[in-house]
Amino acid sequence: MLPQHCCDAGLLSFEAATPTRPVNRDLDQEVRYAMNPLPGDLFARRLRQERERLGISQAELARRMSVLLGTNLDATAITRIEQQTRAVRLDEAVTAAKALGIPLITLISDSYARENEAEIQNQLAELALAEQEWERLRQKIHRITRTVQQLSAEREGFRSHALDVNPETVGGYELDPETQAALDARMRDVRNKPAGEVPGPGS
Repeated sequence: MLPQHCCDAGLLSFEAATPTRPVNRDLDQEVRYAMNPLPGDLFARRLRQERERLGISQAELARRMSVLLGTNLDATAITRIEQQTRAVRLDEAVTAAKALGIPLITLISDSYARENEAEIQNQLAELALAEQEWERLRQKIHRITRTVQQLSAEREGFRSHALDVNPETVGGYELDPETQAALDARMRDVRNKPAGEVPGPGS
């Protein structure tokens, strides 16, 4: 019989969330359960595997979990969890993972490594596309920046010429203050960047 604290309201167990295995099963049922283990089966097996891989005894795991939980957890509780004669509470499952220093997902998923690798591949592919897009935008920024520089130089040339010919017309070559401020800021960024590096927006 399970300890009373395992059945308190609000406490979740992996076994409670899954159907109970039939006592008498035919061979086909055995094969299906082997191919699609219940969450409780998987957790019990993975807990033992990870504990043994790390060279941690059941008593030591119970001690570590007791510290984290702030309660006294006997080593026999770990034995019964691994043997599936005791349901594991959700907080115990989370604490067991912490005590072993591993992500909880590794205790409840056999496909975590494959899923993790697939996600890494997806992210690398997305990163490559983002880098391609950034390179396209970088070149576009570079072209626009050079055009602004050329237009600014042309305007300054016209202004200098007007100043020599008819100083009264120089005012017509003055930029709007906001436009001038934006131009000065952008050109200052260009001058402060290493050669060939394009300043980013708001840099």
